[in-house]
Amino acid sequence: MVRFRPVFLWAVLLALVIPQSVRADDDDLVIRSISPDKKFAMAIACDGTPGDPSHIDSALIKAISLVSMPGKKVVAKLLPDEDVQTTFEGVKLLWASDSKWCAFYYAQPRIGYTSVLHLSGDKFVLVVNPIDLRIPFPKNADVRNEYISPVKWNKPGELILKQYGIMRGGSSDSDRTFTAAFDPAAKKFSVVPKK
Repeated sequence: MVRFRPVFLWAVLLALVIPQSVRADDDDLVIRSISPDKKFAMAIACDGTPGDPSHIDSALIKAISLVSMPGKKVVAKLLPDEDVQTTFEGVKLLWASDSKWCAFYYAQPRIGYTSVLHLSGDKFVLVVNPIDLRIPFPKNADVRNEYISPVKWNKPGELILKQYGIMRGGSSDSDRTFTAAFDPAAKKFSVVPKK
């Protein structure tokens, strides 16, 4: 008859339990949108393992962050706390070619705006408030829904965006593109006026 010592049994139990709990945490973290230099990515923390990692129900999402790779250290929070576990979709992160600029977008039922972040030291900082990255509609326009999403980076610090507005009362919807860029002299990221 083989006798097991209590210490041995505890070691076996811990070996079985601990790796599974670590694995479960990793399973609940979806990594997407890896930067061109492979040093950063978007991490979506979920409350449970999502059925389809490419289309995660917003009710499952606990946080969306930028993380350094491969260690997954958070370098910026993307999803504001007040929007956690609300209804949203269309989560998108678009990287500039130098991996120092990124644009983050998600849409709620009637609005969707784009945040722009820039690498400063070892963290990413917000360079423009999402609500400020837009072209105003004419004063007589009765806008019901507005979505401003990133299309592509022309170059680091210069982003093309699409602004889509749905009007009330059956008037024609608005679909336009515009460019926003960082002005190093003014230290400001803003819409570039059309010439």
